Amino acid sequence: MDENRDENSTAESQRAVRYSRVPFPQFTDRKVTATEDNIWKLQRVKTDITVELGCSRMSVADMLRLQPTNSTDLNDPNLSQQERKKYVLRLERQIGEPVDLLINGRVFAKGEVVSTDDGENYAVRVISILTEEQRIDEQLRRLPH
Repeated sequence: MDENRDENSTAESQRAVRYSRVPFPQFTDRKVTATEDNIWKLQRVKTDITVELGCSRMSVADMLRLQPTNSTDLNDPNLSQQERKKYVLRLERQIGEPVDLLINGRVFAKGEVVSTDDGENYAVRVISILTEEQRIDEQLRRLPH
């Protein structure tokens, strides 16, 4: 019975497929140019912006050893470096180094982490908008090695 099913599916896959043209309207040679007015029409479109503080690379075994802590004093001189690694994920970015601002996973600007007036929230002060060449360089830097 399975042999008949296999023969039928093979016969179906070998049937000739018929194609027909899809009628598309004819395009003219009229050139569409972007004007500054067009870009302002997008000003109310909302998008998510991600601020990337940093990243780290570690083995799965090291990741599984991470533990939450509220009571461990990470400044305790008796705490070994190995013990400290269980509680802290070290980032590749230096303190004070600009953070990346991303739209759809692509870096478009650099910023500085600041606090809000009330001191309860973090914020980011934009310090530079990347040029197209800088954005390409950032994307290349982010490719897996």
